[in-house]
Amino acid sequence: MAHVRDLVDVVSGDEFDQPTPYGLVYPVCTADGSAPSSQRGRTWEHLTASGRVLRPVSG
Repeated sequence: MAHVRDLVDVVSGDEFDQPTPYGLVYPVCTADGSAPSSQRGRTWEHLTASGRVLRPVSG
């Protein structure tokens, strides 16, 4: 399976970007289209432990 870099949190609708496989995940925008409060990259493990449910953006 190819690397998918555009992700969405199915709970909140926030969008994320993961530029490199297994790398940090960066917030892109919130569900309402505004800028995220922090643009710091986080590990996949940190986000899932925080209750995020990330899935590839279908488009």
